[in-house]
Amino acid sequence: MPSPVWPAWAVCHLPADSAIIPVEVLPWLRLSAAELAEELAQRTSHRTGDLFARGLADHQIVRASCSPLVVDVTVPPEGYASQRRLNYGTDAAANGIETLVMAPACRTLTPAEQTVLLDRYYHPHQAWFAARVALKVAAHGRCLVVNALSFAPSDTAFAVDERLSPLPDIRLGAHGDHTPRRLLETFEAALLGHAWRVQLAPAHPAAMVPRLQEGMDRRVHCLSIELNRGLYWDSVMGRPSGAYEDFRDRFAAALGAAFSRLD
Repeated sequence: MPSPVWPAWAVCHLPADSAIIPVEVLPWLRLSAAELAEELAQRTSHRTGDLFARGLADHQIVRASCSPLVVDVTVPPEGYASQRRLNYGTDAAANGIETLVMAPACRTLTPAEQTVLLDRYYHPHQAWFAARVALKVAAHGRCLVVNALSFAPSDTAFAVDERLSPLPDIRLGAHGDHTPRRLLETFEAALLGHAWRVQLAPAHPAAMVPRLQEGMDRRVHCLSIELNRGLYWDSVMGRPSGAYEDFRDRFAAALGAAFSRLD
């Protein structure tokens, strides 16, 4: 059971592997227990911690503390992260992000309630993220942020080209200022070497660096890697499929190959 060998100057960012709904949010929800479970099943990046960061030291991992249904740490607080994730539907299109078309998940939040959530779950995450990255830059003169996510086989969010069918096995996202072409090509080649279908997504929201360093420190590089959960997850049973261990080992080998080719 090999584990990918990460460079000492890299950080694994896990923005969506938590299914935690904070207690203070529960009274606001309009979803039944079954509907909430279905939403969490769709929106959680299941097992990305194990697939990407198994055996990785704590100082190289940054993990969101609650579900992206509550606070999406991949987007600016003045936009979609201002808790429209809890409202779905009509407001989503204006923010350029698709969501499930359904009745609002919760009552409308007041500005004060939005601020509370951002202050408890968004801003502390960004501060911790920035601190971890800054330590790597100070110690090694650079930092690579790998944003680790997954998507459901039925998901159409962030589609680069609606004509692409079927969905890719793996989607690689780039940031215009922090993803050198060679970095993207290195990971693409390593993944294609395992015969996976790879889609490149320019200017992907999940290809992020901490907001404090975005556009400011070019020593910080990043990319996002989104895995198609159909490769390893049984969505009916809500658990890893029989293909999980083989996929985990192959993916670890691909990550290790990509890391080994970086200077």
